[in-house]
Amino acid sequence: MLWNRKPATMSDKPDISEVESFDKSKLKKTETQEKNPLPTKESESPPPHTPHAPPHTHG
Repeated sequence: MLWNRKPATMSDKPDISEVESFDKSKLKKTETQEKNPLPTKESESPPPHTPHAPPHTHG
């Protein structure tokens, strides 16, 4: 039974000591590439729109 061990202290303030001592320089630099890039206006297929809905013009 794992839950019989010493319970973690749950206070109002989270323990951010590990976050404060975190060293970003230890991180590896990686080139991030989008797996699913968002379509742009120059993309092949235009987004589907409803032709029966006229634009709202107030005048």
